[in-house]
Amino acid sequence: MQPTAIIIAIISGLASALLFAGIVLQSSSAVSLALAAPIPIAIASLGWGSTAGFISAAVATAAIYAIAQSVPSALTLLASMALPTAVAGHLVGLARPLADDSPRPLGAANAAPPLDWYPLSRVLMAITLMAIGSCIFLGWYLGFDPEDFIPAVVDALRQSGGAMDTATDDERRAIAQLIIGLVPFVQPAVLAISLIVGLYLGAAIVRVSGRLPRPKDDIPTSAQLPQISLVIFAVAAGAAFAGGTIGLLGDVLLGGFAAAFTLVGLAALHRRTRGRQGRFLVLFSSYAALILLSFPIVLFLAMGIYETWRRPDDPAPTGRN
Repeated sequence: MQPTAIIIAIISGLASALLFAGIVLQSSSAVSLALAAPIPIAIASLGWGSTAGFISAAVATAAIYAIAQSVPSALTLLASMALPTAVAGHLVGLARPLADDSPRPLGAANAAPPLDWYPLSRVLMAITLMAIGSCIFLGWYLGFDPEDFIPAVVDALRQSGGAMDTATDDERRAIAQLIIGLVPFVQPAVLAISLIVGLYLGAAIVRVSGRLPRPKDDIPTSAQLPQISLVIFAVAAGAAFAGGTIGLLGDVLLGGFAAAFTLVGLAALHRRTRGRQGRFLVLFSSYAALILLSFPIVLFLAMGIYETWRRPDDPAPTGRN
């Protein structure tokens, strides 16, 4: 490994730690920066190799521990963002020579063989599972119990003013239970999207520099999930109604795969509107509705489930260099 790659890995790890530090230091204004923590690690992994990505993840974890003097804080960054991003970067960089028995042009006999790159659908599946696994691990490690958080949320609602001033304690408690009940579903969804977007932006930055060896993927076509994800989603939906620990696990699985299916649905929208008049207006309206209204997520979730059922995962070659 070249010294330049080690230096880049260390710098990337420190950058990731600084982005995440706002959460550790309890700065509410730094939440958006913390969600960008995977980007530097993705840049190191995709541009300078998998080893650089794992070194970057280790440096980020060590830096957070040095800043906060807290093992839970360091483990939170490692499990939620640093290690999953390094693993995803490693998967994106995997390739093998593609069997090609066709005759080559004269003078090209010594050219590098075409490569079969790790399918983007499998990368999406891996990121989803890692987001779910990290939330389950951190929930177990930190001892997440919904009942423990309800009093704090009730106090926050009491101090928020507005309509909460006239609400009774029972009403505030009901709202607090609803908010806390959504955490196991929302947390893996947000984490999965953050990891995917961070990997995408990291790849875009590295591609501009000319250091990304993987050909540019046709994301609207390649973004899909293996059909086994439908079975997992159905089992999780049933487990979510069981309550207790099983219900919490079901919620986490539902949240992670709901985010992944929604992204598959959005990719299908991009693919289906190609070459059509008014494409920009359709895409703009769809994303605006998602941001402003939220409920259209259900539509794209259903579209992603349909696309996964209709289009089985194809492990065929995804690109050639």
